[in-house]
Amino acid sequence: MKTSKISALAALLLGVAMLSGCSSSPDVAVPAAERKDPNASVLFSEDGGSSWRQRIRIDDKKTISAASILSVAVHPNDPAIIYLGTEKHGILLSRDGAQSWEAVDFADKVYGLVLNPQNPQEIYASGVKDKRAKIYKKTGEGEWQEIYTEPSDETTISALAIDPRNGSVLYAGTSEGVIVKTENGGATWKNIGKLDRPVISISFDAKASSRVYFGEFRGKVWVSENAGANLTDISSALYDVSRGASVYTVLADPWFAGTVFVGTDEGIFKSTDSGRTWTALGVIESSKEFPIRAIAVNPQNSKEIVYAAGKAIYKSTDGGVRWSTFQLDTKKDVGVLRYGATDPTKILAGMRDLE
Repeated sequence: MKTSKISALAALLLGVAMLSGCSSSPDVAVPAAERKDPNASVLFSEDGGSSWRQRIRIDDKKTISAASILSVAVHPNDPAIIYLGTEKHGILLSRDGAQSWEAVDFADKVYGLVLNPQNPQEIYASGVKDKRAKIYKKTGEGEWQEIYTEPSDETTISALAIDPRNGSVLYAGTSEGVIVKTENGGATWKNIGKLDRPVISISFDAKASSRVYFGEFRGKVWVSENAGANLTDISSALYDVSRGASVYTVLADPWFAGTVFVGTDEGIFKSTDSGRTWTALGVIESSKEFPIRAIAVNPQNSKEIVYAAGKAIYKSTDGGVRWSTFQLDTKKDVGVLRYGATDPTKILAGMRDLE
């Protein structure tokens, strides 16, 4: 794909240069890498979420503070390689564990960004080019190839997920509620269904890829038990427990079959039977005042859960009974949390501007 990102990248770097330029204040003596930026777009933990630091450097003079992070993909074998999908600045890539970043030429509004778990050189990403939502595929150093396009302007590919056991199978959801699937790496697609609201989450069951969960923005939670052939609404039991809470994210447990978490404006809810029954996690009560848009579960220890609400990140090591907290010194909110697949001591928080 020959997408020109020069003007957008120039704007990003210009804004960054102004933010990280020298001044006459005492902060000049603080190394650029250690200054706290209220507009920071990335927080990174190297101790499993016990502490967090900003990781926004391009070099000693420039940062990625202007970026609003919509998606994150971590290399399945090398946690030092991290991709960020942004709202207006394409894709950002780190090869050194978020120590520094570089721009990858791509479209805007990158809500979906995934790597083939069997062949991490194969990247899939959604984006908006000339107001049209598309999905692209890139292998190694090759060019981006368009593999899917929406028929009208103003739609976004709001969710994208790849089967962890079969990198040729992907599901995509749109801001219009449409769900599509490919079984051959994007060569062809088929319709799965249409939900009432934008699709915000697609997540695969830990043990059976044929079980897939779908979340609507402030709407319902759905599951397919047969690889998308049928969709079942599993919201009624959730609403009974959550008092009709609005859904903001859905995440399948990475270890236990049939276990799924839902982040809402009334806390976090968990099901261990594929959505037939639900229980509320004992999250900190004050965090329920804010929508929980980001949840992550340690891929090697399901009792370790991290979530974000308002201007704080919360971590539990006992399955959600007790929580430690970390204050966010930023103007942005956490939009996505992601563990390193092979090194869960490393967690990345992508910050975004929320309306």
